[in-house]
Amino acid sequence: MIFIGENIKRLRCEKELTQEMLAEYLGVTFQSVSKWERGETYPDITMLPALSAFFDVSCDELLGMDSAEKENRIQEYIGIYADMRTKDSPYVFETLSKAVKEFPGDYRLLVRYLEMLLMTKSGQGDDSEAILDEVEKIYGNIIQRCTDDMIRMWAKRLVCMYYNTLSHKTKKDCYTQKMVDILDGMPNMLDSHEYIATLVNLPEKEHYSACHKALDKEMQLFMSTVSNQIFYKKHYSVEHQIKALETCKSIIDLFYENSNYGACYRSMVYLLGDLGRLYSASGDDETALKYLTDCALLAKRHDELPQENEHNSVFMRGHVYKKTKYGKTLCERMKRVFLNDYQKTDIRLSDELVSSKEFEEILNMLN
Repeated sequence: MIFIGENIKRLRCEKELTQEMLAEYLGVTFQSVSKWERGETYPDITMLPALSAFFDVSCDELLGMDSAEKENRIQEYIGIYADMRTKDSPYVFETLSKAVKEFPGDYRLLVRYLEMLLMTKSGQGDDSEAILDEVEKIYGNIIQRCTDDMIRMWAKRLVCMYYNTLSHKTKKDCYTQKMVDILDGMPNMLDSHEYIATLVNLPEKEHYSACHKALDKEMQLFMSTVSNQIFYKKHYSVEHQIKALETCKSIIDLFYENSNYGACYRSMVYLLGDLGRLYSASGDDETALKYLTDCALLAKRHDELPQENEHNSVFMRGHVYKKTKYGKTLCERMKRVFLNDYQKTDIRLSDELVSSKEFEEILNMLN
């Protein structure tokens, strides 16, 4: 298969040229260029050397004869990203850096490189602004030239969170405004893929699958929103936070049944850990240890689940939960949270609880 029309369009856009500008250089009409890019006609064979020289590519690359090999190579890079992105390894960032140099016009790789750049560099010390120019250059490239809405939204989400980090660390209002500008250009929940898919006339199997996926996302969003609300800027008392999280847990338990939390497993594990931390901060270490034990047991249960696990609750019956690759297991993550993260906040585990035999047994459970 020949991909010359697609390649001419891609190369022209990368050089920020209009069809008229390319046509003028080649001595043809812009209608001819338009037909090439739509695949309706092909350039005369005698024009290939001029096109190749203008775009600084080989005739083979212009024709796209090696596109299958190229796609395989791109998928190899995407596979490395998918398998290793959460393993705190510089190898992934280095690999994506190599990938975007090899395929500078592929936005699937570029947005993944952007994510790894932010994950690797933006949290280092207080110098998160060091990568600002590179981040904004990549973001501008994606927003101005990429036509894939999923990639564009992915980039918006990443950069929005980056500006949020900068706003928090630098206290500069300009980053808050940049963040708000991005938010204002993003769709609301009722315009999301997950919700619209439940409304349209899909075949029966696809319809129920779409509903299950949407409900999973809604429960994740619900838990995340509750957490973001009650822990924001110390607005609520510890007692209010405990009540909110226990109410949230009750709702999720009713929805999923039998503690088969599916896509909400990770959120529920963290919720139980937070309840343990809050109860300890309120002076009730006995209840705190109960929740921390439940947290460790649930993390262990999740890690021991098969890769695919079918739901049987009234809302999710028949839906298959496929475990997400987090890099570290949930047990490994929660052990780090118990030993480090919960000791660095105002709402923390008491020294008495941390030094207790029961807490040591919980940590051993997470090994």
